[in-house]
Amino acid sequence: MRSLVLAVLVLAGVSALAQSPSVLSPNATLFAAIDAGKELVAEGLIRRKEADPNARNADGETALQRAVEQGMGELAGMLIESGAQVDARSKHGETALHLAVLGPDARFVALLLKARADLNARNEAGESPLYWAALSGNAAAVRALLNARADANLADAQGNLPLHAAAHGGHLRVVDLLLPATDDPLAKNRKGFTAADYAAQGGFQEIVKRIKTHEAIEPASNFETLDMDDPRRKPLDTR
Repeated sequence: MRSLVLAVLVLAGVSALAQSPSVLSPNATLFAAIDAGKELVAEGLIRRKEADPNARNADGETALQRAVEQGMGELAGMLIESGAQVDARSKHGETALHLAVLGPDARFVALLLKARADLNARNEAGESPLYWAALSGNAAAVRALLNARADANLADAQGNLPLHAAAHGGHLRVVDLLLPATDDPLAKNRKGFTAADYAAQGGFQEIVKRIKTHEAIEPASNFETLDMDDPRRKPLDTR
């Protein structure tokens, strides 16, 4: 049924989009369809292999990036299946994953992680997808990236860690997720500010407390767990 609807809408959509002084190329029609919210029309162009899944628009964005920005999940999946490069960069170095973490729809992050997108790709400002997720306060995206082993210790060009970004925005849940993955919670950026400093400036005292409390906790890397029957194990009251 979807295929029938797709065929009808593709024909109608392409015809409507072509009503202009100059005939659009298939790639231009693809982006026009995405921008107009006509996902099925865009899908048809990719399905029939009329448009290039790696085409770029005048702003240097790929069809996959635009599909993610427009919230078109079916199209994004189809583009990847058709050979779209998941780590293609925009003019400023962002990938589709950078854009995916800004939205509330977790399926885009999951889709790109499944396609093995570069977790630690950095744009021209040195910002990773994890940094963008932290900056936007998207706790679900931060959790997904950390679970996939994204590096929480990658600083941007100004020396800011994802923890700096989360603290600056007052995103407590994100701070709690980042703290265990951050080697030095009190690391300073190029201006000499820590994440706690930014939290204090914003009046986010609970975040200041969490960061400083976490810093004070002794690392548990040398902790040894003994089995119940281990001869070295003693009752608590005899230690």
